[in-house]
Amino acid sequence: MALKEVIAIVRPEKALETEEVLFKSGALFVSRHSVFGRGKEMGQQFFRSWFRLKSRSSTYLRKTKFSALVEEKDLAQLVQKLIAKNRSKTFGDGRIFVLPAGD
Repeated sequence: MALKEVIAIVRPEKALETEEVLFKSGALFVSRHSVFGRGKEMGQQFFRSWFRLKSRSSTYLRKTKFSALVEEKDLAQLVQKLIAKNRSKTFGDGRIFVLPAGD
């Protein structure tokens, strides 16, 4: 059984729908993490207080990262479902990466 790791980085508001797709598509393992990042949208400025002494700006947006192990035979269908659930045709929809999974 050949396994692939699928990493999907999506908007937080799409996390529940993405999680549902992963579970219904027969993913053998799924993990979910809150992350910050930016892509073509070049982020959005927000300010954060650092011990109330300094403030600094950052150009990162909140995203949700999923890692899943899937069988190679289910891979193409899963990727198409992830794209369909997360596409809004604007910058910031996220990315999908497919990697070989070790034994």
